[in-house]
Amino acid sequence: MPDPSDSTILALAGTTSRLAGTAARVTGLSRVAVSRRIKRLADAGYLERHGTGTRQTYSPGANRFWTLTLPVEAIQAAGGESGIWEAHMDQVVRGLPANVANMANTCFTEMLNNAIDHSQASEVCMGAHLHSARLQMAVMDNGVGIFRKIANASQLFDVRLAVLELAKGKYTTAREGHSGMGIFVVSRMLDGFMVHSGGLSFAPRTPPGVDLGFSWIAPQRYADGTVVLMDLDTATGRTAQSVYDKYFSPDEVGGDAFHTTEVPVKLAQLSSQLTSRSQGKWVVERAPQFKTVILDFEGVQMVGQAFVDEVFRVFATAHPEVELVPRHVEPEVARMIKLFAPHVAME
Repeated sequence: MPDPSDSTILALAGTTSRLAGTAARVTGLSRVAVSRRIKRLADAGYLERHGTGTRQTYSPGANRFWTLTLPVEAIQAAGGESGIWEAHMDQVVRGLPANVANMANTCFTEMLNNAIDHSQASEVCMGAHLHSARLQMAVMDNGVGIFRKIANASQLFDVRLAVLELAKGKYTTAREGHSGMGIFVVSRMLDGFMVHSGGLSFAPRTPPGVDLGFSWIAPQRYADGTVVLMDLDTATGRTAQSVYDKYFSPDEVGGDAFHTTEVPVKLAQLSSQLTSRSQGKWVVERAPQFKTVILDFEGVQMVGQAFVDEVFRVFATAHPEVELVPRHVEPEVARMIKLFAPHVAME
């Protein structure tokens, strides 16, 4: 697996006809050590050889790898998230299908901007790995931690509820400069997405075969800050526009255009089952900001009368303009909803 020194070597590929010597000067490694790394990288498809013998030159291969850790001030001085993309990430995605490169750009720059503007971090570690038709990207910071910050800003009694609020979308601790759409949209553009902070994780449904272990980078160092891991299938036909079309209205602007959200109801369970009115209120908190609220019951095995009544009668009666759509409902849960809220239609 490549490491940061390999990342430096790969960044130099194609910029010099004397890769080994140049890389030795830049990395501080010996010429022999660099030559060994170049051979290993070429054999693994990260570099492409040209020529033979001692006259070989190298250009970037089909596989790509890049990591960089910088103080936040240095990122800002380099042009912020867009400057980092232009200087580094653009080379990683070069040659990929336009829809993939566009979604990667949106996702990476959005998450890096969050680290710069929200995390109160002193440094950010960034990275990307293109291998086996998958593009993986990481943005990690040593800041206050996203879930801790949300819990404090919203005065939540349990930090675990911050994961639920983040999952809904339209949540931001800096409304004057942000809409709260970023993480929601990014998580839908990607095939795999995880936010990890302070021992808690937000990981929307991930298809089989998507590995968010990211063995090529070390997220443990930033566990008390915020770690964002992103995985994208380079053969996907999905586009950024198709994601926007699903959740946003072309007839509205700004936050009002964000009309549909998906709420992972399981996150309201905490350490118990969904039986109380309090849990029902947590689920529909901020729901009036949307026109359609998809209530995703995946992983929920049972619900109680009070929970059902709070969500599907009390809230629904008070906010008839909000459409509640239950999905992935287990038979036992469906039975309870039908028993205490017979008017609810389930897909």
